[in-house]
Amino acid sequence: AKVYEALLGFEGDEFYKETWPELEGIAFRELQQRFPEAVPIGIYSSSGEVCLLPLPTYVLKEGDQVIVLAEDNDTYRPKPPHLIEAGPPPSFNSARRRIEKIL
Repeated sequence: AKVYEALLGFEGDEFYKETWPELEGIAFRELQQRFPEAVPIGIYSSSGEVCLLPLPTYVLKEGDQVIVLAEDNDTYRPKPPHLIEAGPPPSFNSARRRIEKIL
């Protein structure tokens, strides 16, 4: 009951939908990194269909609205993606391990 109250009540985060023309052509999987202050959860398409958790490969089209969970409608907006530079992968020790016998 508390989860429903938190999601559907008027206190705390709420659902919002808005059209962002600068996001046309972007895959849904990329939205998470573009909304650091909100959680994209779906798409309200220009044809009037609601799709919660669309495929990650879904590409936003003209007129699509992004559905998000956010604190308020003026606390979020899309930002350039936050790129993380990953270092080299760790090296693996290929030495054989001794078999242990535990009683």
